[in-house]
Amino acid sequence: MSMGKLKDIPKIDRPRERFLEKGADALSKSELLAILIGSGIKGKNVKQLSEQIIKRFGNKFLDITVDDLLEISGVGEAKALQIVSALALVKRFYEELGPKDNIVLSAQDAVSLTSDIRDKKKEYLVCLYLNARNALLKKEIISIGILDKSIIHPREIFGPAVELRAAGVVLLHNHPSGDVTPSKQDVDVINKILEAGKIMGVNVIDFIIVSEKDIHSIFIDIQKSESKTTHYVSDGVQNSLFDLLEAERPKYEINGEKIQENYFYIPQVRKNYIQLQNRRYIGSKHKLIEWIFSIINKECGQGESFADIFAGTGVVSAVAARHFSEIILNDFLHSNYVIYQAFFGNGEWDRDKIENIIKDYNNIDSEDLEDNYFSEYFGGKYFSKNSSKIIGFVRENIEENRNKLTDKEYYILIASLLYSIDKIANTVGHYDAYFKKDHIEDGFFMKPIDPIDVKNVTIYREDTNLLAKKIKADVVYIDPPYNSRQYSRFYHVLETLTKWDKPKLHGTALKPDPENMSDYCRVQAKDRLAELIRDLNAKYLVVSYNNTYDSKSNSSKNKITLQEIEKILERKGKTRVFEKDYRHFNAGNTNFNNHKEYLFVTKVGHE
Repeated sequence: MSMGKLKDIPKIDRPRERFLEKGADALSKSELLAILIGSGIKGKNVKQLSEQIIKRFGNKFLDITVDDLLEISGVGEAKALQIVSALALVKRFYEELGPKDNIVLSAQDAVSLTSDIRDKKKEYLVCLYLNARNALLKKEIISIGILDKSIIHPREIFGPAVELRAAGVVLLHNHPSGDVTPSKQDVDVINKILEAGKIMGVNVIDFIIVSEKDIHSIFIDIQKSESKTTHYVSDGVQNSLFDLLEAERPKYEINGEKIQENYFYIPQVRKNYIQLQNRRYIGSKHKLIEWIFSIINKECGQGESFADIFAGTGVVSAVAARHFSEIILNDFLHSNYVIYQAFFGNGEWDRDKIENIIKDYNNIDSEDLEDNYFSEYFGGKYFSKNSSKIIGFVRENIEENRNKLTDKEYYILIASLLYSIDKIANTVGHYDAYFKKDHIEDGFFMKPIDPIDVKNVTIYREDTNLLAKKIKADVVYIDPPYNSRQYSRFYHVLETLTKWDKPKLHGTALKPDPENMSDYCRVQAKDRLAELIRDLNAKYLVVSYNNTYDSKSNSSKNKITLQEIEKILERKGKTRVFEKDYRHFNAGNTNFNNHKEYLFVTKVGHE
């Protein structure tokens, strides 16, 4: 039966009365909207109208416009403005609060958001959904009653996580008895959830048991043996339970072969020009070039084609170009793609034109410039205020004059800018944080890069696992990320500068919303590597890796063990392992004992 008027609904079921009696949590979204709207339209009471609006727009409700609402029959401009204005007001407050609002960095933070379940007489399971900054996206009650793995289905937890694009979840469960010791049911449930979390790629950060007076955190329990703070975020990386539990696996040492090194070098460039290797970059292979190519030459010979599919700085490809006639480069970072196009890419360019443009940039006086996007965000933090004004102006000028530049010239100018600011950045080499200084010296001076002459090169910016299905090479060099540190987050300033999309930035480190997050920095790393190796079409596979798996820092621990790499490669062909004592650049304070670099060489299809 259709109800045209709200008065026809029993008083106890009317939204306003229910709100006053039971509070906002007792009302559905449509009922809350009904209170906001106030009245219905001809033929529909306010509750029916609200249900229609919620059903129509679903998850896009927060982005609706006045025009969207006017498409609903009977909704006038006044009601549409009422709804949209309320949404705009809420958004405005959230924007002003920023990332400081409900940030969950510890078990204590999580418990403070769920204090309402601590004195409940029934058992509750509550899930906190967090974004990549550990800000609370949503709090949801998963179940009420005795916790049982047969009752709690992972879809109830991970369905909303996928919908919200959550980076991680924290689960909280109360024990009315007052004893917070994990029960057998607790252990069974968390094991089931952890297994599902691995498959879904959502971090299960913690499982917390609370009572009226006590708490028990599995995360803290695991961390007790560590001499570090029990925060969920360390070194800018979100920890997860399955990462921590995997860190307890036994160490593995390879008796790798050592090899006599020969001299290999990156082509030298002109004086006063920037060289390809002149860059601070985590995992750079510049200092290992001679060792790597001594092994490649000995084990693989000189083939026709060479693919560098996690190319990073590109220095391996620069040397490979002297020994192979065809080069394939790939990296998912936009900044690295620009650098490859500048140094290796084909296309016409005018050296004198580039030199004159850069000369003009170096004659700019910062006092003549107004603040810009770059100086407003990064001035006085990653760079001095004056340097930031010039950097922002230069980047904007390159973009404004895009139609006067060839593609090659455009990439050369941006790459020259990237390399030049790397020299003066107020960082340890990455952009996860900046030094806290009262004064940062001005020092911007732009130098041009000198492109490398490579005849036959193909440059990609693709997911490596997808690329593997469509390329073929005699030798494929594989240097995946080693640990939890996402390169897109470490080099976000360079990503912003190359794309020049001027995103909204968050947090102390001034990072944009997460993108280009690599599975090789997550728990799925082993499975992704296995897929990659399976799909690659090559005569030889060469894999670089190191033993940072044994690091004391959770964020520095390798996501794949050396043993796992060896097993994966052995399925593809006969594999030999070489080792070298090497202390790599990590751009931080993490210390590694007995650090070694390993090189796995697989001859495909040979037992």
